[in-house]
Amino acid sequence: MKICVIHGSNRKGNTDKSIDIIKQTLNQLDEIIYTDIYLPRDLPSFCEGCFACLRTGEYAGQHCPHKQYTHPILKSFLESDGIIFASPSYALAESAQVKALLDHFACTYINHRPNEEMFDKIGFAVSTAAGAGTGNVIRVISRNMLFWGIKRTVKCRANMWAMNWDEMGEKRRLTIEKRLRKKAAKFFHLTKNRHTIRASCLSKILHLMFARLIKSYADSEPDKIYWKSKGWI
Repeated sequence: MKICVIHGSNRKGNTDKSIDIIKQTLNQLDEIIYTDIYLPRDLPSFCEGCFACLRTGEYAGQHCPHKQYTHPILKSFLESDGIIFASPSYALAESAQVKALLDHFACTYINHRPNEEMFDKIGFAVSTAAGAGTGNVIRVISRNMLFWGIKRTVKCRANMWAMNWDEMGEKRRLTIEKRLRKKAAKFFHLTKNRHTIRASCLSKILHLMFARLIKSYADSEPDKIYWKSKGWI
């Protein structure tokens, strides 16, 4: 099984510790090959809003000015069976580097030019916080996974109420570890059986809604040309 892991911070803190626990659980269930993407190391640039991803090229993001970073990340997405996306909560929201990645890949939303390989993948949205904000982070990540076309997303929040893992009380630490392992096991089983799992009702509704919208576009619109080439309209 191939898993792509997005680390929403270079800091070796609570988020990385949570990923370690998730990996330990997955490794006990199967042989896993991981591709680890660290932000901002592997995507140091913010989106410029140039629209090159949507206005040019057959595929979304083909001519992104940061394609030396975005294309390897997309390749890792497409070659994986599941995607783990973890971010700390900074100022009650996702980290800036996570937002930068999401901005770069909005062009692959299902209402533009989605990658059909994403339709059969399982996502895992994880957020940690010394205080609050994990709910906001999870909503942003899971919403983007939905719009990438990912079939299902497992969600896990971990409010530490401590700056570092070792500063937590034992009871809270054990509770969070148990939650992470339980969610990791759920993610594994969904990913293992992803070919037999149906997409969520919301995902189906979005596909139908955007198919009707894109069908109304001018024939010269890149998004419509793409959807017609895929046989979706």
